[in-house]
Amino acid sequence: MKRISLLLIAVLIAAPFVNAFAGDDDKGKKGVRAGFQLSNFYDNGETADDNLNSFYVGVFGEKKLIPLLKLGAGLEFSNVGSVDKNIDDTKYTRSMIYVPVYLKLKLGPVFALGGVSANFGISNKFKLAGEDFDLPDENKTKVFDVPVFLGLGVKVLMISIEARYNWGTMNLSKIDNTNYTNQYFQLGAAFSF
Repeated sequence: MKRISLLLIAVLIAAPFVNAFAGDDDKGKKGVRAGFQLSNFYDNGETADDNLNSFYVGVFGEKKLIPLLKLGAGLEFSNVGSVDKNIDDTKYTRSMIYVPVYLKLKLGPVFALGGVSANFGISNKFKLAGEDFDLPDENKTKVFDVPVFLGLGVKVLMISIEARYNWGTMNLSKIDNTNYTNQYFQLGAAFSF
């Protein structure tokens, strides 16, 4: 129930926020984005596991602040986690709702962006040898994270191809003496209208 409440709060906060950036005038744009994602967990900067391949999907709104600079916000869903192929394809997956806010600098068709996101965990799944297991609460990750991200892209007409790298800033582990952070790379396309 707690996770469903957090999901509803994230949606209620993000929906008007995204819409506010994309009004009906020529200074605002709305759109959808989706793509491929690689993620992993790091303990004090190091990882022994393999990346989890997944996808992300979301909506966004952008508002021109001054020529060449836009402010954007969005609402996205994805799965992050890690895979240990040495132990019968052990997989840990965390479903997330993201609420990113960013600045976008556009020079011709090329753009750079950077920002911060409020990330809400809505589920934790652990799979060993193809079988799902429930994790005890102390082994689940914390619900909230605040990653920072940077990205580059190119836009032709209404289609953008973009790459973003996200660095989690908060310790997601509930276990003493561990400092798990999440990092993920996104490569995808956006369609604006």
